[in-house]
Amino acid sequence: MAGILDRCAGYVMRGRQQAIVVGLLFAVMPLLGWISNVIISLVTLRKGAKEGAIVLLWISLPVIVVASLVSPWIALYDFVGGSLFVYLLALILRQTQSWKQVLEVGMFVGLLVIVLAHLLVPNVQALWIKQLAHYASMVKAQFHLTINLDQLPFFTKFATGFQVACLLLGILIDLILARSLQSMLYNPKQLRPELEAVRLSKWDVLALLVIMTLAGLQKLAVAQDVLPVVLLTFILAGLSVLHALMHQRNTFFKAWFLLFYILLIVFFPYLAALLVLVAIMDSCLDFRHRLLSKPD
Repeated sequence: MAGILDRCAGYVMRGRQQAIVVGLLFAVMPLLGWISNVIISLVTLRKGAKEGAIVLLWISLPVIVVASLVSPWIALYDFVGGSLFVYLLALILRQTQSWKQVLEVGMFVGLLVIVLAHLLVPNVQALWIKQLAHYASMVKAQFHLTINLDQLPFFTKFATGFQVACLLLGILIDLILARSLQSMLYNPKQLRPELEAVRLSKWDVLALLVIMTLAGLQKLAVAQDVLPVVLLTFILAGLSVLHALMHQRNTFFKAWFLLFYILLIVFFPYLAALLVLVAIMDSCLDFRHRLLSKPD
């Protein structure tokens, strides 16, 4: 599999025409449009802002055409929330070589989008309740499943933030794949040390505490809605700590990590809270480097 990816990435990096053709091909294929974002990221990481922007504009043509024929919201979601977002984060990574900066910029953009959504749609929770109730009725009609609508008001408090967090996670995965391909082609063993060095700042911790206070004590709607995006950032930073400790202590086993990620899916609320706590401790105490500096 690695050899196939290596050859595909090598073909894309031969020139602008190859990158555009392959990117357009995947952009129009169902369920594979995300690969075009990986191509945009790879070109941007390797060749810079100008070449990345040219490939971005060409690959975005199908989205613009569909949007003109169907709905402009498709362009807003797929282009701005997908290709343009991953291009921005790829530029940040190219300039800073820091995944910490990527996470912080991604978190800031996510927070800005949610705040704008609440400003433009004053009662966004009611809109989500109406939309989710419609989906629930469709599920009931097609699959004969009954959904308890009494829980909808609670989940809609975080609906916008959850959607933005999912979008951000997908963009970060695309960027990691692009960085991995760049590492295979040009800089072997570059990716792992970068991902294991993510340590958020104390200002990030302060922002998390302020948002959690406003969301929990003040019941501020915007603060509640931005929680998924902020918590995702800390969960990813916690995973960075875990990977760093496992690798540096020579206890890395793929089976263990596979088991951990399975448990993370099954017991997500509990393990996610633990990862957030680990990231906070590492930001404030830098215990990762203290542990790694201790002799075995």
